[in-house]
Amino acid sequence: MARGCPSAIRSQGPPAKGATTLPLRRGWVSCWGRRAGLLLLCPVALRTGSFWCRLAEWRIMELNPEYRLFDGNMFVQMRGLLDGETPPADRELLDMSIGEPQIAGGDLLAQSLAAYNADWQYYPKATGHPRFTAAIEGYVRRRWPSAAGLLATGMIDIERQMLPVPGTREPLGLMGGLVRGTKPRAKALIANPYYHAWRAGALASGGEIRYLNAVASDGFVPDLAAQPPELLADTTIAYLCSPTNPQGGVMSIAQMKAAIRTARQHAFLLVMDECYADIWRGSPPPGALEAAAEIHAEEGSDPAQDPLRNIVILNSLSKRSSAAGLRVGFIIGDRSVISLYGKLIGNSGSIVPTPLLHVAADLYDDDDHVAAIRAHYDHSFALATRYLGTVPPAGGFFLWLPVGDDQMFVRRLMAEQAVRAMPGSFMAETVDGVNPGAGYVRLALVHDHERTEESLARVAAIHASGQSGAA
Repeated sequence: MARGCPSAIRSQGPPAKGATTLPLRRGWVSCWGRRAGLLLLCPVALRTGSFWCRLAEWRIMELNPEYRLFDGNMFVQMRGLLDGETPPADRELLDMSIGEPQIAGGDLLAQSLAAYNADWQYYPKATGHPRFTAAIEGYVRRRWPSAAGLLATGMIDIERQMLPVPGTREPLGLMGGLVRGTKPRAKALIANPYYHAWRAGALASGGEIRYLNAVASDGFVPDLAAQPPELLADTTIAYLCSPTNPQGGVMSIAQMKAAIRTARQHAFLLVMDECYADIWRGSPPPGALEAAAEIHAEEGSDPAQDPLRNIVILNSLSKRSSAAGLRVGFIIGDRSVISLYGKLIGNSGSIVPTPLLHVAADLYDDDDHVAAIRAHYDHSFALATRYLGTVPPAGGFFLWLPVGDDQMFVRRLMAEQAVRAMPGSFMAETVDGVNPGAGYVRLALVHDHERTEESLARVAAIHASGQSGAA
């Protein structure tokens, strides 16, 4: 093989009939591979004799072109925007762009991790562990009491309709594959702005992705029922979130019931991302389990009907317990969907290790540490009100701040105040000439109060200057 040219094969004597050949001489020789469409320069130093260069037929391996959708995600765009912006040397860089809890969830997590340090030699089971299952049943009963009756009567079978998951990003992305190929003109609907895992799931469904704008006038919640009937008829999967990311809006029971009924009427899977379900202000937001329970009561208790049909709900400890690194949560929903997802995971997916399920069970059994985390965020939003005059969102830990020109605002934050924030326009797609994220920045209030206050003071300095592009 000639060094530097993997397609060149040196052979003494004449080449085989039909081979593409070029005589080689001392020095650089240009070899043209017609199939590859590349010009290869081969450094071939021949000492003696007559040699020929025979080009092997080869092609460049190609990868899935659909995955190019991931090339320009919001963090890539943000890095490009801030490239060349040098923060003040005398200021510490403060990062408000990532929704990663920076506060510890209390002593319980550390104690549980120390207590459950055995059984690592065993393969975990996709179905989880009985202790984790019992903890989730208890959590569901406490958090959504109106759904407790369905558990008590066995209408929701927690052992058949719930699975542990390694955080919710993976199942959000894999859900789309469960409905792939089920409709000829398939569409996948996601709220816009969107979490990138929803878009990954929509892509996995094989359908055309449609973005549903979530705007302030609608409480930042897209109305599924208001979509054109022909679009809904082709829909195979839809992603909604409550409390919403990034705006912190909350779906009402009526909105959830309408979304569930729409999914059933048009035979598609409704994926409810409820990862911020325990991070709220004032009163706990309703959940899809409660909405499904109300529909079941209104329509009659037919034992043959799955009260969670056409729905999958995702929950995680990442925000609830400030345990994003633990990578544990659960999905609960439609019997057939959970069954198929379990088969998928059993063959090729990530399974939560058994020791971590014990730790997660402790965290789901305890509500006191969650109350302390909520109190921390409540104070953070009180600081935001003091510095920026904002109204705290109903849920979540993001401040969705209106600023005018969001990209200019973020550039100025970095260049003048050494604060990194996420432009809202990078979190959304433009639909019918409207980007619902434009004019906002997302600020993650995830740090301790001292750093949060310092960050907000710096943001306020730009916000008050009137030079951000704001009207």
